[in-house]
Amino acid sequence: MYVSAVYVALAVIAAGVANLRGPEYYTGVVIATAWALYAIRPAHSSLAAWVLMLAVAAGAGYAGQVGLAQLQARIESWAIDFNLRGLDADPFRSVTEIGSIGRLKQYDAILLRVYADNGDATRVRPHFQLLHRASYNTYSGTSWLARESTMQPIESEADNTTWTLAAAAPPRTWSVRFAARIERGKALLPLPAATTRITGLTAVSLRRNSLGAVHADVGADWLQYQAEGAAGMATYAAPGVPDLILPSAERAVFERVAAELALRGVPAEEAVRRIARHLGSFTYSLYRERAAPAGETALGDFMTRTHSGHCEYFAAAAALLLRAAGIPARYATGYAVEEHSALENAYIVRSRHAHAWTRAWVGGRWIDLDTTPPHWVAEEASQAPFWQGLADLARWAGFRWIMREEFKPSDAWYGVLAVLALILGWRMFGGKRAARKGDAGAAVARQRHPGEDSEFYAVEKSLAARAEGETHAAWVARISSGLTPGQLKILRDALRLHQRYRFDPAGLAATERNRLRELCRTLIPRTQ
Repeated sequence: MYVSAVYVALAVIAAGVANLRGPEYYTGVVIATAWALYAIRPAHSSLAAWVLMLAVAAGAGYAGQVGLAQLQARIESWAIDFNLRGLDADPFRSVTEIGSIGRLKQYDAILLRVYADNGDATRVRPHFQLLHRASYNTYSGTSWLARESTMQPIESEADNTTWTLAAAAPPRTWSVRFAARIERGKALLPLPAATTRITGLTAVSLRRNSLGAVHADVGADWLQYQAEGAAGMATYAAPGVPDLILPSAERAVFERVAAELALRGVPAEEAVRRIARHLGSFTYSLYRERAAPAGETALGDFMTRTHSGHCEYFAAAAALLLRAAGIPARYATGYAVEEHSALENAYIVRSRHAHAWTRAWVGGRWIDLDTTPPHWVAEEASQAPFWQGLADLARWAGFRWIMREEFKPSDAWYGVLAVLALILGWRMFGGKRAARKGDAGAAVARQRHPGEDSEFYAVEKSLAARAEGETHAAWVARISSGLTPGQLKILRDALRLHQRYRFDPAGLAATERNRLRELCRTLIPRTQ
């Protein structure tokens, strides 16, 4: 049976459509190509030179496709800068990546800029190191849900830019300013714990649930606001029944680990320390190479076998361990503020800084418990591309341009405008008087358009007048009933030559120009 080269090429291309490709596939393509080319190589060519050239081509091809893959990843990352703003989320459901196989994608897009008031970042930073967006109290499958937490509207003060989250709050002890670009004018506000008031936020509406999620509808692309708070303020609802429930699929594993750590019967503070110490021996990883064994959940596998995962594993595990110890706990999501930009004199929050942690009910109030190994930020930053600094410079320039203030001219600007006005006046009036008549005539001649001397204009005047905005085709169709077939043919031939004379950059040849003149002279006497 004969197999054509076209069929083989189509088979190779079809194989390349598969989702799983690696060096083995490319090696096979090179071997198949070498086999096909060897049969048609020039007989006088050296075999060593042919092999060397094939190896160079194969290496260049592999480097090229790797480069294209990296370029695609960078384009996707840049697309996030302009399209995926990431600050709007569902306050009632958080779908985790627990159990996902492969490496989680990390993006460098800057979502948020954080400014500490008065430049006192050292004193203020502990209050905004974790920026809370939403909390959840029910774990189902691999998702967290917010039960019994309807969103309630928040009334603003008279200026419609100040929103109070906690009644009878003590005087503020810290304040932090935020700026972010958002999508569709809506966002779950990233806020430090114990935020009591939001100022400088012009919003259509603001809503909040009992778990601390604050959703803003600002109706604009850019979001600016200032969060104020007081240390130790209890601004979230006290625990309820959902904050103690262990899901049936996870209960056996977490009750066993809680018993091994002797979490029951010890003070809550001690239980928190034991959980942090136990999970502190685990490792951080964005990659999961295989699914959990049959009969086990991914979270249970994390607790008993792999001891390695990303922040969602650590946050969920700590929450369920606390519940197994009889301590109410919630799963919190938001951002970790870890990167300071000297260029912007601000902390910047990237898409990859999205984070999850645990909230525990200790001493009659909610505290944040982050059990993810602290080196996770440095590990993710080490994977950033070498051109990230240049990209950040472009991002900062775009941000400064968009956030520029209204231009207010000074006296110097008014002086510049006066000088420009004098120059313009001289050019308009003094320059005209100095111009020679010959120059003026040449300028007028330069303004004449091609084909202005066409005889067809006289034909138009001799026939029914063409309406303003009426095309020549419509005009000919309208007057055709008053012309003989011979006249109509001459008119159409003349129109074609006229339009070429007017609009064709090459114009008309001498014979064609004479033909246009003759046709128009033929038409004018017959129609008068």
